[in-house]
Amino acid sequence: MDDDSIAGRTQKLRRDMELLLKAEWHYRSQRSHSLIENAEHEKRRGQLMIIREELRTLVEKANQQSGHGSVWYS
Repeated sequence: MDDDSIAGRTQKLRRDMELLLKAEWHYRSQRSHSLIENAEHEKRRGQLMIIREELRTLVEKANQQSGHGSVWYS
């Protein structure tokens, strides 16, 4: 499955999200943070928001295609 298909892109975004969430868990498990760690945390938060929005868009696109006779598998 290539990353250009809806299912391929969705799968890649889910993997990326999983890695970001693991990094967030590690960040939250520590009591104090450096300025660099705080900046990385903010960057991850932004990336997660972008990924979630893209996943929403892909689901809508898949639903439209399934309504037009195309088949989508995740």
